[in-house]
Amino acid sequence: MTSLSLRSLTKRYDTATIVNAVSLDVEQGQLVSLLGPSGCGKTTILRMIAGLLDPTGGQILFGDEDVTALPANRRNVGLVFQSYALFPHMTVFENVAFGLRRQGVKGQELKTRVGEALEQVRLGALAERFPRQLSGGQQQRVALARSVAPRPAILLFDEPLSNLDAQLREEMQIEIKRLQSELKLTSLFVTHDQHEAMSLSDRICLMSGGNIQQFATPEEVYFSPANGFVSGFVGSPNKLTGVLRDGAVELAPGLLLPSSRAVSTGGGRVRVTLRQEDLVLAPQGPGLPGTITMRIFEGASVQYIVTLDKGPEVMVRVSSRGAQADLEKGTAVAVSIPADRVFVSAEESAA
Repeated sequence: MTSLSLRSLTKRYDTATIVNAVSLDVEQGQLVSLLGPSGCGKTTILRMIAGLLDPTGGQILFGDEDVTALPANRRNVGLVFQSYALFPHMTVFENVAFGLRRQGVKGQELKTRVGEALEQVRLGALAERFPRQLSGGQQQRVALARSVAPRPAILLFDEPLSNLDAQLREEMQIEIKRLQSELKLTSLFVTHDQHEAMSLSDRICLMSGGNIQQFATPEEVYFSPANGFVSGFVGSPNKLTGVLRDGAVELAPGLLLPSSRAVSTGGGRVRVTLRQEDLVLAPQGPGLPGTITMRIFEGASVQYIVTLDKGPEVMVRVSSRGAQADLEKGTAVAVSIPADRVFVSAEESAA
């Protein structure tokens, strides 16, 4: 069952179009991420869904109800912001109870629902503490409990983890995914972080310039990018240019890279995207010859910068426990990649 629908949703400021006739459906209980670079329109979409911005055109539907003209306080949405927005003079209990009290919930029902929300984020024992007595991760959990306690129809996340350090961010990703799955809440998560989108989402809506570039599962976005922008945005790719030559891309004179994803470009130049982790290094053998010019240890992985003979420079990432993890600067290598992992698009369509 469709829980949230956008129909040609548009937002313009004077002559600038920020969101360009966006249409998508979010099924009941799904978590969909709006992913893209700064200025792509993702936060504007979230604010229109929440009722904080008026659309220039289009419709917003919660189920079968058109809420486009409804004020924010009548939309039954939960909001989790980048800033925790907790009341410093209130206890954890009172912060979570705030929205419920505005709904008229009181007495034992209030205590029960606040207690349930705090237990769901594993903060039941901290109900009487104040925000200043909590860590950043605990404060974000309180903000999450406050948003789910009123039992919203739609839960909206506006880059809620960007203020946390890397370890806390990963812990909160798991927390959000667990809670969303248990409560079966329809959720929209705005982020510019690919890892967050990949790990959290049932589907990803990847945007650029106010337009949807691809709306698909994380696996489809990663392994079957819809166009040059998607293949160039997702992951940490090498972005090269070349010319198509009979099912291969010529990166430089005599430097051919086979590709099964080549598109017809009328003989023009093409953009080539090679994911670092898809490239294979070997001391010798078939592939593009080159020389390691830099080795960077990253913990779980090792990144090499390889200068191809008579060609461009590429970055290659391998497991730090793999057979090719200890190659030294100056080592001659052959770089290869499966033909179906060479993403090719017309140069003008890639970003």
